[in-house]
This record gives sequence, C-alpha cells and structure tokens, in this order.
Amino acid sequence: MIQNILWLTLETSPDDIPAMIAENDGLPRYFRIDTSLAAKPDQDLMKLALKNRDAKDLLIRLTNLGFSLYYNAADESRFIRHDRIVHHWPAVKDESFQVSDDGIVHQFERPKSGTISRLVVIFSPINSKPRLIRYFRPSFATLMKYVPRDTAILRVADVGGVKGAFYLDTSFMPDNSSRIRRLIQSKVAEHGIEAPNVVLFGASKGGTGALYHGLTDGWKFVSVDPIVTDSWYEQYENDYHFTAQGVFPKPKQEVFTELVGRIASERRGEALNSVIVTSSRSPQYPYTSEIINPLRDSLSVLDSGNPNILKHPDVAPKTIYAQVMAINTLLLGFSLPIGESAVP
Repeated sequence: MIQNILWLTLETSPDDIPAMIAENDGLPRYFRIDTSLAAKPDQDLMKLALKNRDAKDLLIRLTNLGFSLYYNAADESRFIRHDRIVHHWPAVKDESFQVSDDGIVHQFERPKSGTISRLVVIFSPINSKPRLIRYFRPSFATLMKYVPRDTAILRVADVGGVKGAFYLDTSFMPDNSSRIRRLIQSKVAEHGIEAPNVVLFGASKGGTGALYHGLTDGWKFVSVDPIVTDSWYEQYENDYHFTAQGVFPKPKQEVFTELVGRIASERRGEALNSVIVTSSRSPQYPYTSEIINPLRDSLSVLDSGNPNILKHPDVAPKTIYAQVMAINTLLLGFSLPIGESAVP
C-alpha cells in the first residue's frame, strides 16, 4: 500500500476503482469522496445516493469492497476499511464496546445483583447517521430495569452493508451471521446460562436479526415488526436500505422463505416459545404474515391495533408494554397463546 487515503469524486467511475487500488499496491485504509459537484454538497454520500445515481454506484462499490461511511463534512464523505473500524471507533478504543475474536462489536451489561442466570440479546434498529454509531444505535437502553435481577444484556452491533447488515450475511462478509452466532454461543457458555433462559430481542432491523438467529439456532425471540423482505423499501422508498445492487448475496424474502420453510418442516407443530410483535397497520405486516405463515401454529403473534401506528417506525415505540411483557414471559419460562392475538 502506497497511500493510506485515496480520493474520488462523483465523476469517478466505479469501474476505475480496481485500477486505482492496483496502482496503490492494495486497498487504502480510507477513501474520501469529494462531493462539491453535488446539488447539496454538504450531504453525506448515503443521502446523495438516494437521488444521485453516480453517488449510489460509488457507494455500493465501496460497500462491496468493505468500506463504511464514518464521517462527512462540507464537500466530503469519508470511508474506512472494515478491518480498521475497531481501531478508529472511540467507544471500542475506550473499551465501552468490546470486540469478539471474530470481530463482532458488542457490549455486555451485567446485572447489579452480580448473579447471571438469564440473558437478553439485543439487536439494533436502523440508523442513518453518517457515523459508525449508526451500526450500533442504542435500543431499549433502560431494559435492565424491567427484567429479572439475574438477567444480563448482550447488545450486538450490526457492522456491514450501507445501513447495517441486518445481522445477515453480506457479499463482503459471507460469514457474518456465523460470527454473530459464535458471539452469542460464547457468552452463553462463558456464564453457564441454560438455553431456555436466553431471549433474543430486536425491533425493525433488529427484529430481522432476532427472528433470523432465533429460528436458525433455536433461541427464544421477541421480534418487533421485523423487515423480512427488501421489496417494499426498494419499490416505495427508493431502495432506502441499499439492498438492490448486490450488497447482499440473497434478498431477505428468499433468505426467510427458505429458513421458515426449513424450520416448519423440521419442527412441525412444535411450539417455538417465541413472539412477533407487529401491527396490521404497518406496511411490513402483509409481507411478514405471508413469510411466517408456515409457522403460524408455532409462534405467538401480537397484532397491535393502536390507531397512532401509521407507519413501520411507529410499531416499536407504541408497543413497548407488549415487548416487555413478552420478554419477561419467555425469560421466566412461561408461554403466550399460539397464533395471532389482538393487543391495544
């Protein structure tokens, strides 16, 4: 590597980047994008990419090379190479966040009681801030106050993709889900926690992670309005999550259709002791309902009819009471009615 930093502009063709890397004798640590030619040059490349095709093509190419947007200023967006993130992220450097042997950033919160017999694993929702913290948006920061006194909390970052990897595999990190799996398993083993005392939890993108890893590895889960298809955001929100150009090896609808079908076949009629909190007022509801249909006789689905739920992001804040109830029900070894139930 000759230069630590390579500069691009919005006029740079993504097809020219491999030659620049070769001339540099390898990937730089950073790419910086001059956005001065944009209509709104002070916007970060993620925002520009929603309306500017050239910006989007550059963003996708850098993402698939393993670079993440970590800073923007007037006329400039900065990207960092994946392996450098843990050396740059202040919260990792000051040990507020930890990093697993597989490179998964996380945070482990111990109960004040000092005794750990149960575990809640929290997956983060979407964030669009052009900083690394978008991969680790705080979710339910006060949850420790509402769970049994012997419960620890493991929060898992979602580094990857443009706005996160949804805790799934990406084209750049095809083993991302396995790395996350090993982190959870290691914490469970380290503290001698029995599997029935583990609950995965997340909302939106975090709900995607809780649902996927819960089904894949047999953990209990509370998944709040999970995103299980890319179709809606690609069709109605201009590919807001940047999933349409090869960032992921498979679309979510294919991943979850295959996974749900396999689990339904393997565990036919068996209660999964898990909960999906959703709302028929959310645009994600029909997609989720269709995909999880083979597991309808194994899951508890809580459908909130709250008239204040007008869109997908409304579901999580309007159903906190149901989330807390579901998490504690599963932690304590109780169960909820199978099938779909209406809640306020």
